[in-house]
Amino acid sequence: MPQMIKALDVIVSTIPYDHWKAESESIFHIIVHLSFKRLGLDVRSEVHSSTGRCDVLVFTEQYVFAIELKLNGTAQSALDQIFEKGYLRPHQLDDRKKIAIGINFSTEERAVQEFLVKEFE
Repeated sequence: MPQMIKALDVIVSTIPYDHWKAESESIFHIIVHLSFKRLGLDVRSEVHSSTGRCDVLVFTEQYVFAIELKLNGTAQSALDQIFEKGYLRPHQLDDRKKIAIGINFSTEERAVQEFLVKEFE
């Protein structure tokens, strides 16, 4: 997981400063979505459920990742949202491991500021 976050941070760091217009989370949604898509993974954005909308779901052979993104917030609030809104509940019968990931991006630092990971049981 740290390598994946580092890779996202590297991608963000390549954006020229004069193109940096990150007033909302949407640019980070796009970066995360395209990064996983480029790896050939099954990635879905803004996935609706009965209790909310998960920013990004990524499916691999062994895992289901629920990723919540925040801009100038906290990774903890992103992680909490995944569990409070039950973004992984629709996948409870899936045999794969379920992993929740909260990521906070900073417009000031123009980087991934922090991330937290927790397994869904």
